[in-house]
Amino acid sequence: MEQNIEEQTQSPEEKKETRNVFIGAKVTPSQKEYIKSQAAQCGMTVSDYLLARAYNYHPKARLTKEEAALLQNLDDCRSDLVKYTSALHGMSTKQRMAMFNQIPFMVGWLKELGNVAESVCQFLNVAKEQNKIPSNDKSEEI
Repeated sequence: MEQNIEEQTQSPEEKKETRNVFIGAKVTPSQKEYIKSQAAQCGMTVSDYLLARAYNYHPKARLTKEEAALLQNLDDCRSDLVKYTSALHGMSTKQRMAMFNQIPFMVGWLKELGNVAESVCQFLNVAKEQNKIPSNDKSEEI
């Protein structure tokens, strides 16, 4: 009875089991390296990665340096657009009309908007790219 009361009053964190049982599996050196690299790409330990896969969870890889740079570029573009909008709101209607009626200014502005749109498209294309199915060589090894 006393034990049941203790179990009921424990928080979920206290009820968490400690992983202290070892399960081993024989793999080839190349399989080991592949598993380690997959775990590293996901920012996980090999144990966490294998356990996640055992529960049929497919961990997502972290952003590559290139993807992180594209995301930062997209954030910079958003920041620039906010600055442009704020600057335009700070101008009178007359000032905006005078500025937008200048052809050289508009050409330069449209070029910059084109660069922003191109950066956004590049990021979205990378983000939409689907995961590729491994070749037969990799699936046979594992």
